[in-house]
Amino acid sequence: MKFLYSKEAKNERIRLEGEAFLHLKARRAKIGERIDVRNLTDGQNHIYEIINLDKRGAELNLIFSHDVEARNSNLTLAWAVVDPKTIEKALPSLNEIGVAKIVFFYGEFSQKNFKLDFSRLERILISSCEQCGRNDLMKFEIYKSLDELVKFYPNVALIDFEGENLDGYAGKEILAIGPEGGFSRSEREAVAKKYGLKAKNILRSQTAILGVTAKILI
Repeated sequence: MKFLYSKEAKNERIRLEGEAFLHLKARRAKIGERIDVRNLTDGQNHIYEIINLDKRGAELNLIFSHDVEARNSNLTLAWAVVDPKTIEKALPSLNEIGVAKIVFFYGEFSQKNFKLDFSRLERILISSCEQCGRNDLMKFEIYKSLDELVKFYPNVALIDFEGENLDGYAGKEILAIGPEGGFSRSEREAVAKKYGLKAKNILRSQTAILGVTAKILI
C-alpha cells in the first residue's frame, strides 16, 4: 500500500481500527514507526508516528503534513447503469487511470432494478487509492434517464458504432457509454454527437468504458 486512509487524517492524534489496523498488524508495525495516512480530501499526506498498539487498534501522533502534487485528469464520463458487480470490478481500473467523475444514468436498456450502493463504491475507491497512490476520491452523480442527463450536461456525446473516430475527440464533450445492448433508437436521435471505437467486435459496457478511458488518458 502507498498509504492508509482515515477521514480523521490531519488531526493531531488519530486511532486506526478495522482494515487499516489489520494492515499494520500484517506489516508487524511497531511503536515509533512512521506511516503515511491520508483523508483523500485535502490534497495532502500526513505522516504519523505510532505511539500505542493494542488488540483493537493503533494510536498515532501527527509529525508533519505536506501537499501532494495532483496528477489526475478532469475527465468526466457518463455510464449507463449496468449490473453493480460489473461496475465494482471496473471501478479500480478507472480510478487508477485517473477518471475524475462518473455520471451514472439509466439508459432505456438498463435494468431498472439495478441499484447502486454509493457507500460501497466509495469503499472500493478508497482501497484502490491506497494501492495506486491516488490522492483524491472520484466523484459520482446519477440521473434517471439519458434525457435528464442531457438537461444537466448538454455537451454529451454517445460512444456508438456509427460515430466519428475517437481520435478526433478534443475533450469538449462528456462521453456517454451505454448499457449492455447499447443505446435505443430514441436515445441515438436525442444526441447528435457520436464517437466510435475501432473494435471489430461488440464490446461489453465495461470493456467500452475502459477502452475509452485508456485511449484518452494513457
